[in-house]
Amino acid sequence: MQRRQRLKRLGGYKWLIIVVIAVVLIGFDLLADNASIVNRGIVVGLAIDSGGDLIELAAQVILPRSGGSASGGNDFMIFTSSGETMQDAIEKLSVSMGVKASLSHCTLVVLGGDLLRTKGDTVLKHLIRSPYFADNTLLVAASGKAKEVLSAKVPINDVASYHMQRMMQGVQREAGVNACTIKDYFANYYYIGGANYMPVAVVENCEYTPVGPNKESTDGAQLLDLSRTLVLTREGYGFVLDYDASRGLSFVKGSLNDGTIIFVSDCSEERDVVILDSKCTLSVQSEDEVVAKVKVKVKRNDLPTAQDGMIVNALSERERERIRESVRGQILACFKEGQKQDIDIFHLGEHIYRKYGEEWRKNQNKLYIRNIKFDVKVELVVK
Repeated sequence: MQRRQRLKRLGGYKWLIIVVIAVVLIGFDLLADNASIVNRGIVVGLAIDSGGDLIELAAQVILPRSGGSASGGNDFMIFTSSGETMQDAIEKLSVSMGVKASLSHCTLVVLGGDLLRTKGDTVLKHLIRSPYFADNTLLVAASGKAKEVLSAKVPINDVASYHMQRMMQGVQREAGVNACTIKDYFANYYYIGGANYMPVAVVENCEYTPVGPNKESTDGAQLLDLSRTLVLTREGYGFVLDYDASRGLSFVKGSLNDGTIIFVSDCSEERDVVILDSKCTLSVQSEDEVVAKVKVKVKRNDLPTAQDGMIVNALSERERERIRESVRGQILACFKEGQKQDIDIFHLGEHIYRKYGEEWRKNQNKLYIRNIKFDVKVELVVK
């Protein structure tokens, strides 16, 4: 009897030891994942390129200076790594940095042109499924190498990632800049047609003269242009919209409060108006007809003029019509370009399906966009 009790006690001790070991191991794992901020490299922007069979990463990182905030700020550096898979490359990034790479604050992911043509779908699916990236992380396509975009020397902001984020998600939402987050990409992927889009970043050299005493001009500054848009499908890389078509896409898909509309005045001079607000609704008229209804509020960008002693700042009806036609033409240019490529860029099929249901869908094929009639009505309000 005593022997049995002794064996029971030993069995209890065995399980107690196992539980203690498990708790210790879990504790060490949690400590590794919750490393001190000083032992982390906060990634604010990530560039992903294709290097043959490898995936190449370049991370724009905040490294807290020794002593924390008391030392007076942070250092921004770019670290690189490569691997056969995204996970492999990310793990090697921490090794390259010498501290744990923290991706939860990554505001921007730039995807290289070659990568999007060869491994784009695989990488984008990893970003969607990864627990490390936030849903509101912005996606940008590079016209060339993604690393060149991330390392651009932008005069207005030393950190290119922050600069591009403000261009796409700032208080001012400019016509022609078609921002796309990981969440947006995921939602669009499962719409009927599966069309997706993201801005194309082009790096341009410029001359810049800093403001202030004892400042000398420099020719090493660069500008980032996001006025063109890459269109993708579930099958991969699609095509790039030009300046006008990109603006057309933003009038339909975005809610704008910045940018200008250029028109020809009654004096045959090129002028523009400032966009105060622009919103669009898509109205399904029938199973093969959709109308985009755009309401644009604008104000004149030039100085008021005097006529017969009165201040005049009005647009003639002919000028208003030219502004409406400018907006309408850009939207139609975007639709026709997509239709030519058999891509439903405005997700018109999704809107028709929501109204007519499965009965409409079962009678369609992948080329349904060819049969859809699309028109644009523009309401112009001048302030």
